[in-house]
Amino acid sequence: MNCFRYIGSVILLLACCSVFADELPLQNYHNARVMFQSGGETDDYVLALGSYKKIAGSWRVDRQQRLSGELARYTLELPEGHSANNGFDFYLDQLQNFSFRELFHCKSRDCGTSNSWANNHFKIQQLYGLDQFQQYGAYEVTTADAKPFYVALYAVQRGNKRVVIQVDVLHVDKIIELGIASSPESIIKSLDANGYYVFPDLVSDDPKGNTSIQIKQAHLQALIDVLTQKPNWKIALVGHDYAPVSLAQQQKDSQVYAEQLKNALKDKSVVVSRITTYGIGSLAPAGRGDRSARVEVVKINE
Repeated sequence: MNCFRYIGSVILLLACCSVFADELPLQNYHNARVMFQSGGETDDYVLALGSYKKIAGSWRVDRQQRLSGELARYTLELPEGHSANNGFDFYLDQLQNFSFRELFHCKSRDCGTSNSWANNHFKIQQLYGLDQFQQYGAYEVTTADAKPFYVALYAVQRGNKRVVIQVDVLHVDKIIELGIASSPESIIKSLDANGYYVFPDLVSDDPKGNTSIQIKQAHLQALIDVLTQKPNWKIALVGHDYAPVSLAQQQKDSQVYAEQLKNALKDKSVVVSRITTYGIGSLAPAGRGDRSARVEVVKINE
């Protein structure tokens, strides 16, 4: 009987790997036991973008996005002695091999109750564990495909000290026109840790062939919220451009991109004395990824 159970676990593990290999190639945690695994189309996936809080007498996430597309999900139990942080970091490290953006992250009791995540959100009772030993993150991963992936990770230690992790990967079937913004807290964390944050935008050409960045309101508002929470911060908007033209033209165009974002912030009543702009063309290729242009928000230390 144990032999058949072992063979069944191996088959499930292989099936799980093949689902993700066709979509977003993530390796499973070594020697983890697959508890549940599924894949298929969904037209109503709820991506949590905030913590569970008690609202009007019931536990709810304070921010979420409903999505549709191809969903692959699996629930794994880690080997004995491995922590929830071990499991979470294992998958997060893999996401860093791609062009990815943190949308939201919480840890321990800041996430709310584990019961809410297990039974209300993921609807998998085996994810119910200790509030102080839980971690959740939501991430956007962009590839050569125009439609991004959205990844939800949840890891928790149960009362019996076993650790369970949930991995959901959704390849959306349509682009979110308004954009899905990172939480202000995630942007602040990036600015504090790295000194910069790549503003999510879309570079496009108008009918006359002029290139510009298409600023989505959700991303703009998130940056405004950051500046509101950090009233003493000053930022630089640094434009980059990698078009096959002269460096002088690249610098001119990238300055325009930075000015576009500055003007959008100005229109929302952000004090312009807090913002400086630069256009450096292709002089900083690191971090380019698949982008032909980008604008970085850089924290200025004074």
